[in-house]
Order: sequence, then structure tokens, then C-alpha cells
Amino acid sequence: MDTALAGLIRGVPPQTLAAAAAGFGVLALLLLIVLLNVWLKRRRADRAAAEARGHLRTVTATMREGVVAYDMNLRLTFVNRAFERLTGYPEEDIRDQEFLQYVHPDDRPALTGEWERLAQGGSLRDQEYRVVAKGGQVRWSSSSWEPLRDESGRQIGYLGTEFDITERKLGEEAMRLDAELFQAMIEVQQAVAAAGLDSRTVMRVIADRGLRLTAATGAVIESIEGEELVPQVHIGTEAPRLQLADSLSGLCVRTGELQRSDDLLADPRIGHDAYRAIGVRSLLAAPLTDEQRTLGVLKVVSTQPGAFSDRDAKALRLLGGLMGAALGHAAAYESRQLRLEDRTRALQESEQRFKQLVDVAQEGIWLADERGIITYVNQRMAQLLGYQNGAMLGRRVYDFIEAGSRASAQRTLARPSAAGGESRDLRFLRHDGGELWGLVSATPIVGRDGVAGTVGMVTDITERKQAEERLRRSAERLGILHDMGQAVLAARSLAEIGRAALGRIRRLVPCQRCSIVLFDFTGGQALPVAGFTGGQALSGAPIPLDTFSPGEVLRRGTVRYVEDIGTMESPPAIFRQLCEDGLRSVLTVPLLVDGEAIGEVNLASDRPGAFESEHRDIALEIAAPIAIAIQHARLREDLAKKSTELERRMAERGAALRAATTELETLLYSVSHDLRTPVRHIGGFAELLLQDGGASLDPGARHYADRIAQGAGRLGGMLDDLVLLSRLGRQDMLRRPVDFNLLVEDVVGVLQAEAGDRVIDWVIEPLPMLECDPTLARIAVLNLLENAVKFTRTRGRASIRVRPVRVEGQEGIAVQDNGVGFKMAHAGKLFGLFQRLHRADEFEGEGAGLAFVQRIAQRHSGRVWAESEVDEGATFSITFGGPDVRHAS
Repeated sequence: MDTALAGLIRGVPPQTLAAAAAGFGVLALLLLIVLLNVWLKRRRADRAAAEARGHLRTVTATMREGVVAYDMNLRLTFVNRAFERLTGYPEEDIRDQEFLQYVHPDDRPALTGEWERLAQGGSLRDQEYRVVAKGGQVRWSSSSWEPLRDESGRQIGYLGTEFDITERKLGEEAMRLDAELFQAMIEVQQAVAAAGLDSRTVMRVIADRGLRLTAATGAVIESIEGEELVPQVHIGTEAPRLQLADSLSGLCVRTGELQRSDDLLADPRIGHDAYRAIGVRSLLAAPLTDEQRTLGVLKVVSTQPGAFSDRDAKALRLLGGLMGAALGHAAAYESRQLRLEDRTRALQESEQRFKQLVDVAQEGIWLADERGIITYVNQRMAQLLGYQNGAMLGRRVYDFIEAGSRASAQRTLARPSAAGGESRDLRFLRHDGGELWGLVSATPIVGRDGVAGTVGMVTDITERKQAEERLRRSAERLGILHDMGQAVLAARSLAEIGRAALGRIRRLVPCQRCSIVLFDFTGGQALPVAGFTGGQALSGAPIPLDTFSPGEVLRRGTVRYVEDIGTMESPPAIFRQLCEDGLRSVLTVPLLVDGEAIGEVNLASDRPGAFESEHRDIALEIAAPIAIAIQHARLREDLAKKSTELERRMAERGAALRAATTELETLLYSVSHDLRTPVRHIGGFAELLLQDGGASLDPGARHYADRIAQGAGRLGGMLDDLVLLSRLGRQDMLRRPVDFNLLVEDVVGVLQAEAGDRVIDWVIEPLPMLECDPTLARIAVLNLLENAVKFTRTRGRASIRVRPVRVEGQEGIAVQDNGVGFKMAHAGKLFGLFQRLHRADEFEGEGAGLAFVQRIAQRHSGRVWAESEVDEGATFSITFGGPDVRHAS
């Protein structure tokens, strides 16, 4: 209609228009002209817009980036061919979709969350997200969005550009996996090196790392023995012996290549059922070679089919290479170095493209030029120091390092090494005034003209440093506690214990007043042990218990902490006094012994809330050894009192015993002397009766007279023994060196002469020279040797041996014979006076000889004992007390 109207007007002559104006009026004509002008401008605008759209389609049709536009109502207004290729959707399909439906569902919220900024006229730069193509493929896109405006500047929509970065993302992921695998191989090499030269240990390390690096449930290392593969190490699975001819391991050996099977049950290369028996479904096998010679196979298995990826295969192949010879290692090292250099050059060329990757790193990273001026920091670096992105640029690195750490920073940053630099712990200053500890390393940026700058990396180690500081304080605290424990244990009185403990407490806990008191619940008093206020010692006068707290509270032995005495409604009397003295907070810790409170440690400060939980723990740790030391001191005092009383009683009893012994010896001497005359008379009259009566004496009377004479003789001998025994106890001892070689030789000579024709083998070993009384020693030796001669009388050839003995630091001699012996059950009777183990008609004697020997040993502070078996002989030993002994030369 507009076109027709324009043509109609264009064909009307001016005269006709003038006539129309005359007919309709001038106003109507003017209105008609205005409408015509508006129509003409709209026509020209439509043609211009059509031409612009045509130009836009022409330009965008050749672009690699996808272009898409939406109006303010989020309706699609434009897409180019590159965008259609990226998403796989034609324009008409995208128009039918919801807004941004092609974006991956997990990434859509992040993009739409930023859309408000775009709606308000802002821009969205470098937005990376995944695009789900029509066929279901997932591709990565980097997009930027700008507002669309008309000629007047009014926003009429949104324009986005999409760049396909899928290849870059895949490359980054491949590089990350390669880097992880490379790091894992380094760790394996370190583990193998740490395993030393033991082949089995090395194989176990390789098998273990193969299990960790792959999705395997078991790992095996097999060696070649003839036509079989024999498992040497296996982890996580059984390992059967296999034949080279019908197994994948054998194929691996024959080809020298890695073999892989995703389903062993359906693999035609396997000719055995061993895997079916143990439930193995998938397998990787890599050859172990040394100078082109295959030594065995490294194999990982899984109970799941298709369990292994290409990365697993690559990892296993690398692990297999680790078991090669040194030449193989060298070649592999050169190859890795070349690859590393290539990757380094690639990373340098791709620096700008991967800046965003650096920004998501967990370490802070900065770049500085040769003057130390920062040219780039990643987002993490800015976050660590609390600066807005870009605020750190143009400033020196040292401006952000705490003054005390700048000397170390100079050594780390001024001359970084190409190997990555020396890592140091440096302290940084945050924008908010706080501090941050970082583990810093620097690497030079090398250009054609030399070092062009440095790359620095910071790892936040603030928590580690704080933990180290806590450990340092704990070690210091333990040292002081140990010192205090030694001091209080060495203290001999309660006051010394208190002063030693409080001196250490004041080094650990900030306080202006401290004291230790003991409770006397019976007397209702607290007895101060030690105390300080400022630098002055507190009074030691007793304090009523109720000035502290009620008795039942003190008995419970609980920790009491008052943050501010001034806020208490009705504080105890002692707290009121502390408040008057300017003290505000109080910490009280009980002294517990067997769960009962015997006292407490009191700490006070002039600051409210001065004591923290650490101070409470310290006080509790200190209170335990204090309580133990106090209890020990009390026990020592009681023990000292009881020991003094016991010594007094022992002295009294010893004096009484000595008096009784002296009296008994005097009585024994008197009785033995007084009885000797009557006994001699009885024996003499019996002898006269037998002589005078002669043959005319009645046989019964003769028998009785004979028995009386014998009894008188025995009684006389016993009285002589009593006299000798009393003399042994009464006579003074004269100690001097006695050569027992000469003494025994003299006694043996006398006894051998008395033995007559008896055959006695005497064996005398070298004997010591001892400090003893010569007379008493001769009596003892004579009795022991006489016994040996007497009790070997029944032997055809007697054997008597004299040898030295040493027991518990005392020396003496032992007399061993091959006589009749005795039962050890009767050994306790041997040394009793007039005790006999044999009948008088078998062996003569009164049973006093061994009693003499025991008395002599006792007078020398020595001992005598016997060892024997019936018919196996006996050994009698005697020692002479005293440390001064010398061996005869």
C-alpha cells in the first residue's frame, strides 16, 4: 500500500497537487507532505538495516568464532555458521530452545549468575564453559558477551562470541596427566633407589607402584625359567605358574611389547584356564628388558572386564622400563630432557593462553622484571596478601615482605637458579596489616640477552608455622616442667619444693601473685608452703580455710577460675583482699594425692581474663609433680622420725643382747669348770671299782661300772668342749695376714701321721692369704680336715681336696671328701653343739667340732656351710669376712 501510494504521488504533476491543495486546503496538503517524508525515511532505514544484516552475515560467515545475539527478552536474533558448527544445531533449532540451552547444565548457573551485570550494561569476559552439541558431544567454549545498543545508545540486546577451546582443554588435561604420570615415575625411581640393591625388595616396590598407578586389583612380577613364567612377587591376587606358549605373558616376552586384554574369558590368545579359576577378567603385561634381553614380565590384573585405560598402559610400560639397565636409563633420561625442553618452549609460547590456568593454582605466583618490579600476579597471590587484582603491579616484590625476612628474600630472589631456586620460609605483610608465612622459591626467566626476570611461587604455610610455634612452646614448656620435676624431687623440705615450683610457674604463666597452700581440714587452716607477690615473698602464717572457699568446695579438688573478681557479687574474703591489692583474675588448681585434695596452687593477675586454657593446662601439669613431691617430703619426714625411733630401740636391744651373751658365756665357763671336778671323781671311782673288784666283781656291777666310766669320759670331753667354746667367744682376736697354703700343709702333716697306714690322696690347690686370727683359723681348718679324715675311714682310698672359694666378696677355703656324706635335709643340725648325724659306735666324737668352726666364722664376720649327698661325699666351706685379702705368691 505504501509503495502504491508513493508511486501515485510520484506520478502526480505539481499542477495537480496545487489544485488538490486549493480544493482541500493548505493544512491538509502540509499533512500529506509530512506523511510522505516519514514514509520515505523509514524506507531508507529498512534498506540500510537489510544491507547491515547482509554485511554482518557476510562477515560472520567467514569467522572461526561463533557469534550469537539475543534481544532484551532473551529471544535469539542472530547466529553465524561457526556457532551452528560449534553446537551442531541449525538456527531454527536454536530459536526453539530455551535461553542458553546449549550450555552444559552444570556450567549454566555460573553463566546466568553473571547475566545481571550484562543486563546492566556491563561486559562478561573470558567465560569458559562446556557446550553440549546436538549429537551429545561435549565441547569447551571461551565466550565474551557485550551489550547491543542502537544509534541512540539504548541497549537493545546481547551479543556473544564463542571460541572453541576444546583442543586446548584436551591438551591441558593431557599435559596434566603426563605431568602426574611423570611425577609418579620420579617417585617410583626414588622408591626403587631407597630400596637398595635387594632385587626382591625392588620388585615388590615396582609391583606395589604398579598397583597404585592403575585400576588394578593385583600385581605380579614373573621371571622366565625354561618354558615357564614363575611369579616372584605378587600383591593382591594369586599368581599361578604359566607356560610361555599359551599365555599373554609369554606373548609379551616373545614380542617385547606391552600386551593388553579387556576380557580374558573371550581372548583367543589365551590357552589356559588359570585366570578363570581366580576370577581375573582384564590384564596388562609389560616386558622387563635389559640390553634387549627380556628378563620377565610386570603384570597387573583386575576382576572387572575393561578395567584398564590407555593411561594405565602407559604407566605400566614406563614402570617396566624402570627395571632396565643403566644404558636404558640414560637414554630414557635424554629423551625425557628433550621432551621437557620442548614442553618448556611450548609453555613459553602459550604463556598468555594459560594465564587463566595459572590463576586457579593453589600457589601464589608472580612475575618480576630484572629490577624486581612485579609485572604479573595470579589471583591466588592477590588473595593471599589481601589486594585487589592489579593493585600489586608496578611495585617491588620486597615491598610486600616483612622487614625481618628481607635478608633471606634477597638470597632467594636476587640470584635464582635455573633448577628452580632454593625454597625459603618468608614472612609477608598483608594489606590488612596481618602476616602470612609463605614457602617461596624463584626461577629465572631467561631471554636472548640473559636473565630477563624471575618467576616466584608462594605456598601458604601459615598454619604449619603456627603449629611449629606451638610445638616450640610445648617443647619449652616440657623442658621447664622437666627442670621443675628434677628441682622439686631434689628438694628436701616443703618450702624448697614450693619455691622451686613457683619459680618455674612464673616463667610459664604470666601472674603478679602466686602461692602454694596445704589444707588442714581438721584444724580449719590453710598452711602456706611458699608464695610471691611481685618480687617479695608472702607471709607463712596460717590462713583460715573459710577465707578461700567452703570446705566442701576445697575437698572436691576442682579447678576454679575467676575472670574478674570485681564482677563477683559476694567473693570470698581472700578474693576481696586480692581485689584491694589491685588483682583482678584468679586461677586455682588443686593438689591431688590419690584423688584427695591436699592443697592448691593459686595464681593471680592484675588483668581481667588474663589466664587462657593453655595456662590452665600448664598449671594442672605442674600441680601433679608438686603434689607428689609434697607427699614424698611428708613421707620422708615420717620415715626419718620412725628411723630414729627404730635405731634407738635397736641400740637398746643390742646392748641387752650383748649383756645377756656375756652373762651366758660367763655362766657357761663357770658351769663347765665347776662340773669338771665331780665328773673326774665319778670316772676315777668307777675305774677304782673295776680295778679293786677284779674278777670277783659281779658281772652286772662290772657292766654298770664300765658304763659309768664311759659316761664320765664322754661328759668330761663335752665339758672340755664347752670350755673351749666359751674361750672362743671370750678371747680377743688378733687379725693378721695368714698364708693358708702353709697352714693347711702343717695340719695335713699332723693328720697324715695320725692316719698310720691309711691311703689318703691329698689335693691342695693354691690358697689365698687372708686377714684373720691365726689360732682360730688353725682350729677351724683342723676340725674340717679331721672330719674329712674321719668320715672317709670306710673308703678303701680316701680323697680329700682343699680349694679356695669366693662368695659375695668374701674369700675362704672348701674341704671336699669322698666319704659317707649325709642327707641335706639334716644340714641344719650339723653346726649345733653336740649334734650328731651318725651313731657313736660308727664314728667317734662329741659333735662339737663343726660348732667350733661356725663360731670362728661368725667371729670373723664370715660364714660356713655344707653340701652333700649320701655316699657321695661332702664339701664344707668357710669364709673369713673383711675386704683385706691377699693371695700368697
